[in-house]
Amino acid sequence: MVRILLVGTGSVGTVYAMLLSKGGADITCVCRSNYALANSHGFTVRSTIFGEYRFRPTIASSVEDVVDNQASDLPFDFVLVCTKALQSQGKHSIPHLIRPAVTKAHTSIVIIQNGLGVENLYRDFFPDNTIISGVTYSPTSRAEAVVFSHTETQRLHLGPFPAEFATSVEKDNTEAFADLIRAGGGDVTVHEDVQIERWKKLIGNTTWNPICALSRSRDLQFLQATPELAQEFVIRSMREVVAVADAAGYGNYIGEGDISKQVQRSKDRKWPGVEPSMLADIKAGGQLEVDAIIGEVVRIGKEKEVDVPRLETLYLLLNCFINATTEA
Repeated sequence: MVRILLVGTGSVGTVYAMLLSKGGADITCVCRSNYALANSHGFTVRSTIFGEYRFRPTIASSVEDVVDNQASDLPFDFVLVCTKALQSQGKHSIPHLIRPAVTKAHTSIVIIQNGLGVENLYRDFFPDNTIISGVTYSPTSRAEAVVFSHTETQRLHLGPFPAEFATSVEKDNTEAFADLIRAGGGDVTVHEDVQIERWKKLIGNTTWNPICALSRSRDLQFLQATPELAQEFVIRSMREVVAVADAAGYGNYIGEGDISKQVQRSKDRKWPGVEPSMLADIKAGGQLEVDAIIGEVVRIGKEKEVDVPRLETLYLLLNCFINATTEA
């Protein structure tokens, strides 16, 4: 049986823990704030796609707890990281925390996170292991501590990182993980270069996340507040993301059609629309994935001499908000 360690049992992590469990994998989940409830009750996912599913994986309070108390001597085949893409450094970084569970040249590390550049730190930490980059669309919210509500869609895009140097072993490991998701009923596609999918998702993520967080509104609420101005602002902001993607070498894969799909997707939602992760994090008093989702796009824009005034403004306002909240 394939052994998987999952770090990050929030909304995204729990949905993929469910699919991997349904697919027959042996799952161990590292939980922190919800450890006691997860250990006693397991997890429940209420999905409009998969129905209601209850499952009880092995629960641990830390990676050290897993390594010290695991019943099996077999190494983990995959370590799946579904935490927020935050700028933790040193001993607090996720690569440092998962290191005890990673077996050199055997364990593949799967990163399902938002933003750009999230794989680089893992590549540096684990040069002899397969790094698999994942981009997901799976709208999920936490209803209770160990109960999650999933709706609308579930799509996962995977690819070895970095794509241009991927070996046959790394490609095979990526396909093996995809097969586990498929066995659980999930929708997954393996790409030669999954960064194309990252840029496509960033059209919506880099714009809607800060817009909704700063305006305290969901996407459809924002669009309907001042319809013509709001839509124009969103479209122009998305064009800035596309311009940076073009300068980064992805112009042949991303364009106006992707912008139209993102805008129409929001306009077609039921009122009041979707609550992006940054808005949910602000409401919950959590940390925001500012640098991975928007800061990196702004940085690349400056590096490539691409004018991104709207994205720069959103980025500055978010950082001012974070600093003001921290000082308060």
